[in-house]
Amino acid sequence: MQSRMEIKVLYFIPHLPANADSNSMLELFLGKMAEEVNVHIATLTPSQLPQGPYTIHCIGNGKANYGKYGFANLLSLQKRYLRLLYDLMPDLVHIHGSYSFLASRISRWSVQRNFPVVFSPNGGMSPEYIDAAYGERTWRLLTYQKGMSRKVTCIITTDEKEAEYIHHEHLNDRVELIEDPTAGEYLDIDGCVEQIYSIYQKVLASDKTLRLHQREREAVSALLHLSMAGEGERQPLCSEDILNLRKITPLQWRDIHLFAAEQGITSHVMEGISKAQLASASNQVPDIDVFPSHTAKNKNQLEGERLQMTNFASFRIKRKLKNADPTVRKICYMLLNMRKQLREHTLTLRQLCDLYETYRYEDIDEEKLALALRSTGLYSFACRISQVLDETAYLDEGFMPVPALDDRGTARIRTHLMKDPTP
Repeated sequence: MQSRMEIKVLYFIPHLPANADSNSMLELFLGKMAEEVNVHIATLTPSQLPQGPYTIHCIGNGKANYGKYGFANLLSLQKRYLRLLYDLMPDLVHIHGSYSFLASRISRWSVQRNFPVVFSPNGGMSPEYIDAAYGERTWRLLTYQKGMSRKVTCIITTDEKEAEYIHHEHLNDRVELIEDPTAGEYLDIDGCVEQIYSIYQKVLASDKTLRLHQREREAVSALLHLSMAGEGERQPLCSEDILNLRKITPLQWRDIHLFAAEQGITSHVMEGISKAQLASASNQVPDIDVFPSHTAKNKNQLEGERLQMTNFASFRIKRKLKNADPTVRKICYMLLNMRKQLREHTLTLRQLCDLYETYRYEDIDEEKLALALRSTGLYSFACRISQVLDETAYLDEGFMPVPALDDRGTARIRTHLMKDPTP
């Protein structure tokens, strides 16, 4: 599990509170949070907080009311924020406060660059607050506030009614309700910090399909290839792949196992680890809570005996493939089902592995397959899938029944395969 001081969090608080009590509460919270994570605060105005175990960065122009009413030079602000973001490279960005247009831009710039974003509305999305400020807030709520809520990784709130509202409006299905530290007889900042830290761990363990680094992706491809290699192959992997697998750290193995669980390929990865004799890697399977994918990923075996499509379309395809060779028909069915899953954003590497093994171990008449693919309009799609199989599982060219094709269509398949679209 990731050690506590390894997590770096960039908080964005548009304007630090002017009230002395609120300032004191924020100072106490940040001080306690700094005991668990590396804390950096980005704000639009010069800080009034005393020096503490955290670092404050002003990304405004130095004026006290900069951006307070949503007016700012967005190009300059973006430039300053992105410079800070890439200098720090935080593990996640945590935005505090509702109805700030500039906060919505900070969220957007972070999400576009694949940084996990956590959002705390701090009561601004409770029904009571919305009703009280109906005339002033409605247009904002319907535009940037809702858009921001949909795109963040998760929302943290201490208000049960606020959580219910976010769920009811389908703004985000990842809402974490924590206890209000001021609700009890005693101020419980320690409990609040512990709950938030656990949510940070959950955020960082989720969505590995989106955020697995290139080195780990190459390790996964090598393990998939190794797991599906023939028993008689003397050296399925090249020396560079073997060296890369040997250099993977325990934290990287943890991320690989999380990614494998998301993609339904845990058994393949474990078999590859066993064949590579990486005993320590098999002990890095994490026991940690994660957010479910925004779309229900299909981790079942790729169907090759029946079509998962409408009756009319299914009847037309079956008629065309009525007299086809059984293996040819099976591959066409698999590709058609795969294309449907791609359109629904449910395709996983598990299905690609099933097609890989069919290509590798079944007798295929390539000429008959090419004719069947062309008659069903699948030939270009099949060529693109060959390219993706080459990249994700190192399918050798000699086992490809159709040649690989790398074009814009292939790029779209890559994007859809490694993307978990938000609602």
